[in-house]
Amino acid sequence: MNSLAHRLLILATFGISAGLACSKTDKPTFTMAAFKSDPTPPGPLHGLFLTTDNGSDLLSAVDPVTRTVKWSIPVGFNPVELEGPHHITPDPAGQYVYLNLSEAVVGSGSGPHGSHGTGIIPGFVLKLRTSDGSLASFAQVDPNPGDLAITPDGKTLYVTHYDLVKLGKGAQAGDLRQGDSNLVVIDTATMNVTAKVPICPAAHGARLSPDSRTLYTTCLTDEIAVVDVSSPALAVQRVLLPNSSETPTCSHCPYALSVAPDGAVWVSSLGPGGGTTGGGSVNVYDPSAKSFDANRTVNLCGRALFSAFAPPPGGSPGYLVYTPEQGKCGDKVHAYRSGGPGQAPSETGQIAFTQADCFNAHILNLSADGKNGYLVCEGDHIGPGSFAFLDLQAMTTISSAPLGVFPDGMALVP
Repeated sequence: MNSLAHRLLILATFGISAGLACSKTDKPTFTMAAFKSDPTPPGPLHGLFLTTDNGSDLLSAVDPVTRTVKWSIPVGFNPVELEGPHHITPDPAGQYVYLNLSEAVVGSGSGPHGSHGTGIIPGFVLKLRTSDGSLASFAQVDPNPGDLAITPDGKTLYVTHYDLVKLGKGAQAGDLRQGDSNLVVIDTATMNVTAKVPICPAAHGARLSPDSRTLYTTCLTDEIAVVDVSSPALAVQRVLLPNSSETPTCSHCPYALSVAPDGAVWVSSLGPGGGTTGGGSVNVYDPSAKSFDANRTVNLCGRALFSAFAPPPGGSPGYLVYTPEQGKCGDKVHAYRSGGPGQAPSETGQIAFTQADCFNAHILNLSADGKNGYLVCEGDHIGPGSFAFLDLQAMTTISSAPLGVFPDGMALVP
């Protein structure tokens, strides 16, 4: 059934004529059997992981203790059209969570919504209460919101835009500055947009430095943007990956990044052409040198995604890095010792997954002691994805739980 026919059927079921214009005084009439009670609202959500299920307009609330999905929470404005929740971050105080509503969903085809990165209508950032998952407020942003980061005081939100349409226009014009996507700054108290600044084409993964004075984002054009968010001018510096040039046909295609305990930025790339044939990598940006450390590059068979960090065992120097891989060589989580400046990371182990446990590993979070991992897996973008629980000491999978369709973001609610 096509979407228009489906919507007309729903309108007819509720006794509303699709062709009748309604005035402000008209009230729709519900003619079916009365509900006995409202469904029990979800929450509180504290201590749970929330995942954005892009292909089913849900948040899955996952209990790390019972290793099950406790609630599935619908999000968005239109219950009969997919709107694509994409990435999420919690208020550090635990009162709210913020998530992007991309209005672009994989598999939705062309048109105003498009698929990931190809929508042409504005997106939104939703502010939800963690007490019950209800909508507190929202802000309209540019098309194709990508990732988001929040300051430690919870007052300011930064939103990137993975806008492939704008990149295409810049490439066609022969001027990639015309393809630069905006960084949007939001005051979380009012949910007003307080600033917009062009940063780079198709910005996506975004994280703040440990002192919150700098924001780092990936740019699909084989570079990262380094934004001085301590100044109202929001000055931007673009830094190319090693042996790269700025081009719309990326050779590395950086998509995700994470900031390590020492402030180094671990940038994960999908590989040429978005990783369709593999060839992903991880490159390490050194903020003190303001450049990438070419000796710390890690090459993968498949696509590299969002890494996470843990202290090393026995109090040894450095830290451990866990990087998800997806694609042509199967799904894995690689464990590395970080190494220091000029030193290549050394792999200490890996977890390989069956498709039943994890297909298309995407983003990883760790327990406070670094002993356990929590991994969101996209699935095949048609059926359910999964949430995998990992033992990082034994480097094994404990169990997995099904999520909604195409989960692609994760946040632990304080």
